[in-house]
Amino acid sequence: MDIAVIGSSGYIGSRLFRHLQAEKTWTVVGYDRIFPGQASYEISIQNLRHFKVVIYLGGLTGRAMCREHPGDVEQENVIDIYNLAKRMLSSQLLIFASTSAIAESSGPTFAKEDSPVRSDLLDSYASSLLRRENTLRNLSFISKRAPKMIGLRFGTVIGLSQSQRIDLAYMALVCQAFLNGRMYVTHPESNRAILCMEDLLRAVTALIKHSKNTKRYDLFHLQSFSASISNIANTIASRTGAHNHVSDHPVSEDSLGFALNTSKFCTTFNFSFQGNQDQVITSLIEDVPRMCLGRQSRSDKHSKPCVVCGSHEMHTVLDLHTQPLANDFRSRIEESIKCERFPLRLVRCPKCHHTQLSYFVDRSYLFSHYLYQSGTSQSLKAHFEWLAERIVNESGKSNGTVLEVACNDGSQLNQFSKRGWHTVGVDPAKNLAELARAQGHIVYTGFWGVDKFPLLPSPDTLDVIIAQNVFAHVDNPVQFLRACAVAMSVKTRLFIQTSQCEMYETGQFDTVYHEHISFFTAHSFRKIADIAGLKIVNFEIVPIHGRSCLVTFQRMEISSTFFNTVFQKEDTPSLSLAIQKERNLGVTETWFYVKYQAQAEAMRRWLLHQLTTVHSQDHTIVAYGAAAKGMVLLHFLLGSPNRSWNISYVIDDAPLKQNTYCPGTSIPVFPTTHLSKHNSSKPLTIIVFAWNFWDEISKKIRKETVDNGIKTVFIILPFPHQQLVKLEPNTNVILTQNTHRSLPWPSLIFSVRRPVLLISHFFNEEILLPFWIRHHAPMFDMAILIDYNSTDRSLEIIRREAPYTWKIVPSHNAQFAADRVDVEVQEYEKMYPAAWKIALNTPEFLVHSDLRQALAGIERSSSIMALRFHSILMSGNDSIPLQRFTSLLKQRSQYLCKTSKSDTLFTSRYIHRYSSAQYTVGRHSISGSVWEWSPVGFIAKFQYTPWPEIINRKLQIRARIPASDFSRGWGFHHNINVTQLSEKKTSIERLVQCDLRHYDAINDELMMIHRLWKEVVDH
Repeated sequence: MDIAVIGSSGYIGSRLFRHLQAEKTWTVVGYDRIFPGQASYEISIQNLRHFKVVIYLGGLTGRAMCREHPGDVEQENVIDIYNLAKRMLSSQLLIFASTSAIAESSGPTFAKEDSPVRSDLLDSYASSLLRRENTLRNLSFISKRAPKMIGLRFGTVIGLSQSQRIDLAYMALVCQAFLNGRMYVTHPESNRAILCMEDLLRAVTALIKHSKNTKRYDLFHLQSFSASISNIANTIASRTGAHNHVSDHPVSEDSLGFALNTSKFCTTFNFSFQGNQDQVITSLIEDVPRMCLGRQSRSDKHSKPCVVCGSHEMHTVLDLHTQPLANDFRSRIEESIKCERFPLRLVRCPKCHHTQLSYFVDRSYLFSHYLYQSGTSQSLKAHFEWLAERIVNESGKSNGTVLEVACNDGSQLNQFSKRGWHTVGVDPAKNLAELARAQGHIVYTGFWGVDKFPLLPSPDTLDVIIAQNVFAHVDNPVQFLRACAVAMSVKTRLFIQTSQCEMYETGQFDTVYHEHISFFTAHSFRKIADIAGLKIVNFEIVPIHGRSCLVTFQRMEISSTFFNTVFQKEDTPSLSLAIQKERNLGVTETWFYVKYQAQAEAMRRWLLHQLTTVHSQDHTIVAYGAAAKGMVLLHFLLGSPNRSWNISYVIDDAPLKQNTYCPGTSIPVFPTTHLSKHNSSKPLTIIVFAWNFWDEISKKIRKETVDNGIKTVFIILPFPHQQLVKLEPNTNVILTQNTHRSLPWPSLIFSVRRPVLLISHFFNEEILLPFWIRHHAPMFDMAILIDYNSTDRSLEIIRREAPYTWKIVPSHNAQFAADRVDVEVQEYEKMYPAAWKIALNTPEFLVHSDLRQALAGIERSSSIMALRFHSILMSGNDSIPLQRFTSLLKQRSQYLCKTSKSDTLFTSRYIHRYSSAQYTVGRHSISGSVWEWSPVGFIAKFQYTPWPEIINRKLQIRARIPASDFSRGWGFHHNINVTQLSEKKTSIERLVQCDLRHYDAINDELMMIHRLWKEVVDH
């Protein structure tokens, strides 16, 4: 049988094409318009009519494509296949793709092929495929020559493919989970029909083999299972540990979604769908690095070739869009705003693993008049002193000769001249060269590797060449290094330093600016040394400019005059270690750079959120450090949409930059002393752009602010770890930090450890359950939910929202008798003797950043059997209307500041790994067991909020508690009527209130709680 697959290079087509080829009696030919002459309309009639079966997967195959090309939708999705069908014969079979989205509004109810269609709810994509169906149906009715036509309404197709899509449901969320440590969920209420790729392949095969069973025109639904978006997200959260961030929307914008009835297809073709959610998620997680790369090309066709190996195959790593030159400071505001902008894009060479900019700004324009002075930093002065001392000691000479390339203002050369060495420098900036000459150094002006310097010391007399923070700036580093080799003898040592040597593993991107062309790796250092005829004799990391690479080179004993020979030699041990470290990190793999890009975007979101928050609390926002890296970060932040905050000014200690404006902006630059002019009563937030000098800068900032009486001073540190810090007179207090990073792969969730079990009992908890399930899904491997004969929507909510490892079990008890409830909990605990276990009521929300990994760490390193969590009683923010999907902890962040010790003990909970705990009544303490307070984590108890939604929930429990419990003093807080409950709520509101949104807390324990809330909930 001859079969044609049109769209054979697409997401579905590439898998289906290879699957059908495996049938030995079938000849399968693929067509795809990405190849010349292979569009459907370009297939000749003779070739087209040769096929027994034609499978059409072409057109605009998704909502995004239809939105991007609205004028092409009709032609691509309707007219193209109509014209194809008209050219076919009645003896042929045309199988065409349609979409389950046509069944929109059926929700979780399984729609049949003939169910009414709500065309008013369909978007452009679904509408066009409905017109496709109707157009082909009409053709079948009016033309006897038309082919037999079968339409397949695919559920959302989930699976792996050579042309991988990552924008669909499970793939999108799994990639977000591993790249961001969180998932961004919209329309959690919506239902989706899911079709596993393997089921699709089997179904099409079955259809082809049994096509005689079909009519001249027919339509079939294909679905493996259906699930709500919330259920999908919660299940992935449970499998990965990633947290959910769910967006709200008005009820009027709800999308019910759809589910498909597949009985017609199953009956017609004797078929059964086998895919399930567990299989889908497992297969995707097992292939995360390849899957999350997607099918989009990473090739950067506009990039300069690799400056190391010359390869033209360059891949995009991070796009910072267009930015002004980072050192283009102007003294007039109108000139500053009009600064020219240039592309700023980081690319990588997959051949030699070098990374660089895609676009080079003219070097003479950049460096002929340069404002950066190395001598303004005490940290750099200390580094220069250390390096000179080390080199002099290693050389054993008291009167050696040193040449510094890019000597700047002579600060490094000063340290050598102090030690009796002869000093020579080269620098392209005339203004800086004059400063260096004024300090007694011989300095030549020009570009190393481009200009000639005939008066340099001879190679035999030159002991050392130093090039710090310049090698990354040159557009031809091979030529630069060869110029070094020419100036060297075999005894000369060359020291090259490049900054931010660990930028990729820490997610740093602020050194990506136009002056920095190259970002060397150990791999590319080794490659360029070979090309230039040099050998690396030492490779080390030094603590300056973050953490910098300091690489020591020597000339080869035998070298080529023209440097055409690539020398083969063994790596020095330090270089071998660096190479192996990079391999372990994944520097040679595309997946590593996808994670890097995601980390940069996550860092930006975190910074923007902090700036928005402090702005809302009336902080003045300024920045410290007008270095180039600061300007990159500044523009990365300023480019955010819907920005409500502004940066008032930037502080910098470089005299040449003071009283100018940050490039491309109206933001002025002032000296550090300007901070002392700030209104002492107004809170101040300082973003430290020069974070690599934080230890030095913090002393200056404290002197000008806190010591001058400014009461509230916050610091935002962007790298190496994003932190919000409060400056106190004698210390720094971390208020919050960005705890979300790319998740490790393979996932640590699957590592050998004890499972973590959640147990709860419930009765009519429809108000709190959706929030409670979404909140706890990332923390637990499984849950047992004991139902006390609920009569509201609780069971429906659990089935719709909860991960499939969360099981509903009926209670053996007719009433909420406290002692019997505890016994039932203990019975289920005994079923999982090896697990960590905690029993929470529905109003109790456990907050922890990474519960399962924290418990796994305890297992490995201590004998702790039980941890106890502090709790707080949430009291409101009830003037704000309750949203359906936003985290309840975020919506109701107010709590009672002061509670008695007995209240705290009464509301605390335990997590333990005993086979079963011997609880006292209510499970707030464990008899005769050893436990410790958990250093991280707390329980937020929503007993009287959200109000008034909580009223019915609170009052109905009273009728389920036996009178004997009340007489024994158990459950007394449930023995209440509506009047008493309202009075209780009023009395709570009169007490001292605190808010987790605030940065201050009354004690260290609550400071931990505030900080954790910000890290887990308010991100």
